[in-house]
Amino acid sequence: MTSPSSASFGGPDGAAAPPQALRLEANEKLVLSPDSPRFASGYRQVRPQSIDEVRKLLGPVNVPDGRSRAENLLATRVPELTKRLLRPEDLKVKDPNARAEARRLAYLAAREYVHTANTASLKQWRPIIDQWLLEVKPVISIFTAGDIDIADGATLTLSANTHALMAQRIRMHGNGRIVCRGSVKISAVSVDGS
Repeated sequence: MTSPSSASFGGPDGAAAPPQALRLEANEKLVLSPDSPRFASGYRQVRPQSIDEVRKLLGPVNVPDGRSRAENLLATRVPELTKRLLRPEDLKVKDPNARAEARRLAYLAAREYVHTANTASLKQWRPIIDQWLLEVKPVISIFTAGDIDIADGATLTLSANTHALMAQRIRMHGNGRIVCRGSVKISAVSVDGS
């Protein structure tokens, strides 16, 4: 049975307790979700106000200094973003088809901005993306854990509404694994496993 090694409540002096450690026993299946009463206290929810805030939370950890040739080819990765530039007001046009297309392009630009190592080719999209974020009001759910130990045959599933997992050490034994139901940034001091 999964056992949290420490509660996620504040201590007697009001100080935050250390993040809980998770241990999955052999062949155990566990879903980590902000909707779970058991794990809700380990989550923090962020309502970003800008794409730079989203990138800071979910973007690349180690961004190289130089740009690779592939990084400069936005036209190759997402050609739609180079064919036309939107204005923030395009997200509010009356025509529902035009508005839906503008929002779709803003989403593509936001996804690219967050995940690409170099954002120079997307600089002109920032005002549109920021306006889109203000309209859709996304919530980023981040789970913070101590050590995570996944025994042989156990599966830790990260729900689609878990956007980031931050842990000290993650150890997967034998066929132990982590399954992500959505796009998740996993940050840990160390990850060990076969």
